[in-house]
Amino acid sequence: MRKCSKVPSAGGIGAPLLAACLLLACGHTDPATPPPYGTDTPFDPAPPQRLTYNGAADRGAAWLADGSGLVYSAQQVARPDRDVCLALLPPTGGSQRGLWCDIPDGETQTDAIEFAAPGSDGRLAFVAASGSIGGTSPVRVAIALGPSLDPRDAEMVRTFPYTPEGSTPQEGAEHLRWLEPTRLAYVGEQFRVRFPCPSCDADTLRIGQAVTLLEITTPGAVPLVVPGTGHATGVATEPGTDAVFYTLGGDTRVFRRTLASGVVEVVHDFGAAGVVRDIHIADRRLAAVVGGRVAFGTDPQFGPLQWDSGGVVHVVDLDSGEDIRLDPGARLFRRPALSPSGEALVAEGYPLILVALPTIPVTVDTTVGKAGDLFLYGAP
Repeated sequence: MRKCSKVPSAGGIGAPLLAACLLLACGHTDPATPPPYGTDTPFDPAPPQRLTYNGAADRGAAWLADGSGLVYSAQQVARPDRDVCLALLPPTGGSQRGLWCDIPDGETQTDAIEFAAPGSDGRLAFVAASGSIGGTSPVRVAIALGPSLDPRDAEMVRTFPYTPEGSTPQEGAEHLRWLEPTRLAYVGEQFRVRFPCPSCDADTLRIGQAVTLLEITTPGAVPLVVPGTGHATGVATEPGTDAVFYTLGGDTRVFRRTLASGVVEVVHDFGAAGVVRDIHIADRRLAAVVGGRVAFGTDPQFGPLQWDSGGVVHVVDLDSGEDIRLDPGARLFRRPALSPSGEALVAEGYPLILVALPTIPVTVDTTVGKAGDLFLYGAP
């Protein structure tokens, strides 16, 4: 679930993404002067290295299969249609190598490319969404698949809304992963829009439903829900295995389900470190967001959901169980992505902001920035 709003200092609520930041400007990051055009060095070399300086949100980074670059979603608030475009960066940051906008519906709509997933064979899967300019929810959402990195060549392989057999309705997808060349895995989700007060901006909630599998070689294939994954908050796959890894709302454990046998095991339990979500796997390493500002509960209007403003990135060696906590600095993180070699990691970073409240005596509240930038950690 993603929420575009101010975050209280207690209870761990709020943050930004697809429906919210597809059609709503979710805030601003600090202005900065980019390096000269054509550079392939990060804007800020201090670890973790800040790779992007957008006036809005940069998120959903994914590595190319050979590690030669990063694709991510970049919101364009200077455009009249406020598109969320697909951008390409060198693996060490610097200037964009490519930017694709107006997909799927062109300049008369607000379009978004989210959760891009480059395949090992050069194909690109992503979530495509569009809606009216200035609207509060996407009108059209689909999983798209293209033969190359260029999203203009993609075709829609699963449209939403859709209700998998024996499960709850899905209005979109996040955490898109390749399970094998013919199947994708993702977390099906629902969107909900709420106005906290008459003068408040809309909050768009993303509510995870279940880990879902999609056969992409058969037109009109029926998505299949993985049993026991209700209220999923993350999914990951590992090349060469018939298994999905997943996390559940309010849980500290990472689960692994072997699809052929149905056997479920706990891969790692973060215990006192906190609730785990946003997992990714590469080269026998597991990256995850743990703890931070997160809470799972029952909303009186929308039912069970997880509020999430980000947490701390951990990297776990799946063979030894060693757990490394990456220093977050003055920010919280979402959606880490390990490089194919497992030696580098990119994640969305959201700044912590101190706000003086007009009380006597004066008290200080901590909020989390609504728009994130991408940060690079070296070999963890």
